Amino acid sequence: MDQRKQHLITATIPFLIILLCLANKTLASSLPDKKHFVLVHGSCHGAWSWYKIVTLIRSSGHNVTALDLAASGVDPQQANDLQSISDYFKPLRDFMEALPQHERAILVGHSLGGLAISQAMERFPSKISVAVFVAALMPGPNLNISTLQQEQRFSFVFRLSTCCPSTSAFLFLFAIAINLYT
Repeated sequence: MDQRKQHLITATIPFLIILLCLANKTLASSLPDKKHFVLVHGSCHGAWSWYKIVTLIRSSGHNVTALDLAASGVDPQQANDLQSISDYFKPLRDFMEALPQHERAILVGHSLGGLAISQAMERFPSKISVAVFVAALMPGPNLNISTLQQEQRFSFVFRLSTCCPSTSAFLFLFAIAINLYT
């Protein structure tokens, strides 16, 4: 257990440094305008997974929103009601649509949250100042989330069965390996 804690701390430190650098241009400067960080969790997690980061960003004087994607965290939807990955990303799309036109957010996605922020980047480019991919899936310019959905080269399936809890998400790893990493 101690090794896992040490690994988590070691893996988190560079990420925290990047976020804090983005949050604070210089240590001595005042905050003429607050940054708005939008944190998107990975699969099988929820907004709760960002609780330490949320505290650090808020204590730096910035706004932060940690979202629960569909059927995750406190979102009331059930995993077996989601028909596509686009349904899974809907809370982020709804949030970005509601964001005032003049406000630009810093999107941070972890793991599968990388695909969610990629979709938001495609649909709301004028509302995003920076996107940070933290150990996240990151489609490239020739293979974006829209292309993956249209060509059905990426499969994301929620299952409800006796072998797995309803909150399980099954990603077809071979499809990911072929389409995202080659």
